[in-house]
Amino acid sequence: MKNNITFSLSLQKEIHKHKYSMDSEINKAFKELNIKSLLNRSNIMKQKGYSTASIIYLMVLLPFLKQYLSYLWSGKACQSQINAQKDTYYRFLNHEYFNWRKLVYLLALKVINNTGDVPLKQKVLIADDTLAPKTGKKMEMVSYHFDHTRKQSMLGYQCLQLGYHNGMNFFPIDVAFKTSRNRPNTTVRDIDKRTNGWQRRKEAFNKKTDMLVEMANRAWNAGIDASFMLFDSWFAHDDVISKIHNTGYGVICRLKRGRVKYVYQGKAYTLKQLWQNVVKKRTKWLADYQVKAVSLNVQLPKSGHVQVVFISDGKKQWQAFLSTDQDLEASEVLSYYSIRWSIEVFFKDAKQLLYLGSEQSNTFDAVIACYSLSMIRYLLLVYIFNKSKLIGPIGPLFRELSDDQVYFSMAEEFWRNVKELIIMSSQLLSDEIDRNNILYILEVIENVLCNQLDYSTAKL
Repeated sequence: MKNNITFSLSLQKEIHKHKYSMDSEINKAFKELNIKSLLNRSNIMKQKGYSTASIIYLMVLLPFLKQYLSYLWSGKACQSQINAQKDTYYRFLNHEYFNWRKLVYLLALKVINNTGDVPLKQKVLIADDTLAPKTGKKMEMVSYHFDHTRKQSMLGYQCLQLGYHNGMNFFPIDVAFKTSRNRPNTTVRDIDKRTNGWQRRKEAFNKKTDMLVEMANRAWNAGIDASFMLFDSWFAHDDVISKIHNTGYGVICRLKRGRVKYVYQGKAYTLKQLWQNVVKKRTKWLADYQVKAVSLNVQLPKSGHVQVVFISDGKKQWQAFLSTDQDLEASEVLSYYSIRWSIEVFFKDAKQLLYLGSEQSNTFDAVIACYSLSMIRYLLLVYIFNKSKLIGPIGPLFRELSDDQVYFSMAEEFWRNVKELIIMSSQLLSDEIDRNNILYILEVIENVLCNQLDYSTAKL
């Protein structure tokens, strides 16, 4: 606890020293990363009305202002930048032609390239799924899924997430939504079958294991360099491991106990049989870990020769991990797999802070758009913090910057009301007061306040 307090205080001092405004920092990031060009390349553009860059900018800002979508047309602060009504934003979210997956990939690649290169062995891909619970049974493609944490079936969307980790930061790069057969409604929006929205609907009926292999192929084709893909035991099937390895990535995963046979020294064993007959009495304590471990080179029908690392607490509990690289030490396999925890941190921070999975729209296109916006927010945060040479988890940094942004927005709104009151009062009290003199005085006061705050108001 003491370390957390020390970190928090030092972080506050660092942010105060640089006087960061999340509004202006995101505005800078939009320009430096050339988001407008990425939007055009992703077919996220409009022929008339407000530009998509302006709309997406305000949507990205919402969590930092601690506001929700309705604030964009009801809050005066946003109306001063874009005087759009709710239909503008809903049409934007429900647009089936927009390629949100491509936008996230293009942005992620830019942010990754701006963090500096690291050795290949530090780069990994991480896959895991999460449940985004919903309450609306009329939501398109929503279905029931079993939540292993709560041990019950819940209504929502199953989201398969793929991320990249460079040894320091986690970067969300891809997501796929899974719908089950247990759906409260079978309504599917009637749209052009050639659109991105329809392709994402078709994808939602695929098996999650097939989705994972497709994700690996997309990452490889996009030029994502990584030494391994990490995932939990749910995806640890011989067929999946083989296909991902054939893509070009190594695999490190936790194994589940079952009937799968592993060939060791010419004999076939299940994991349990290997543990009881071969491994149990050969484990040795690892120096940097409070566990015993032993590695075996075994063979699977499709994946071929792989390494299985057994770990034990020294008593009765044991687990097994697989690596397609047979030359890794047991400690290295465990070290790689521990990086998988970063995707759990992403889920927690993105859900609690960046509105991941919080949308309640009836259309599947809006669900995809809102989830993608949360990934974009996270990528922008990683970019800003790396550029500013701030080190630490996203959560505490977000909270500090968000609080500063809310304070600044409140001060801006307060000063706007004061200006209106002064101008109206001057007109009521005397007709002889020159309006231009009043405006000049207000401008002088405003400039003094802005210079003292050392903040800049962002307008796209």
